[in-house]
Amino acid sequence: MAETPFSPEPPSSPEPQPWPMEATETPPDPITPESEPVLAGPDPEADPPESVTDPADALVSAPEPGIVATFEVPPLEGSADPASEGGGEFDLLLQKIKDWLSSGELQAQWQRFRGPLKGLAILIGVVLLLRVYASLIGTLDSLPLVGGLLELAGLIAVSRFTVTRLVRKSDREQVFADWSRRWNDFRGRE
Repeated sequence: MAETPFSPEPPSSPEPQPWPMEATETPPDPITPESEPVLAGPDPEADPPESVTDPADALVSAPEPGIVATFEVPPLEGSADPASEGGGEFDLLLQKIKDWLSSGELQAQWQRFRGPLKGLAILIGVVLLLRVYASLIGTLDSLPLVGGLLELAGLIAVSRFTVTRLVRKSDREQVFADWSRRWNDFRGRE
């Protein structure tokens, strides 16, 4: 029996046991393989198949099922040069785009998305305006005395509005009616 490189060699001297052995126990016998292991692969003694001479040709010639890697489109009947190289993919794409544009579907999609696109544009505009406004207020606030002067101007405006519009009962009713009309217009109620 031939020795394989994977078979363990029997120990030349008994190894020390990590635990003491009792007198009734005997050391286990080393395990030896009964037969040689079978290696995977072609049998070197067997004759090669007669139909295949080169293993690389065998791999290339055997088609495997799967997805087609290339796809050829024949030229269109009405193309300018049917004998030219290529399959006419560009002409086919142009024709499909022309058909889609002439079908009127683009206009229908524009009508359908015009409202949401307009709302999105307004939202983006408001966000940009608020960012510019916040940066302007931050810049003015960083200047000395400007913040205090703006607070004073606001206090004067509120005081003036209160004295001219909220002192008499008829002026107050007119202000509250105007505010309620504006609120209903904003909410869409009449």
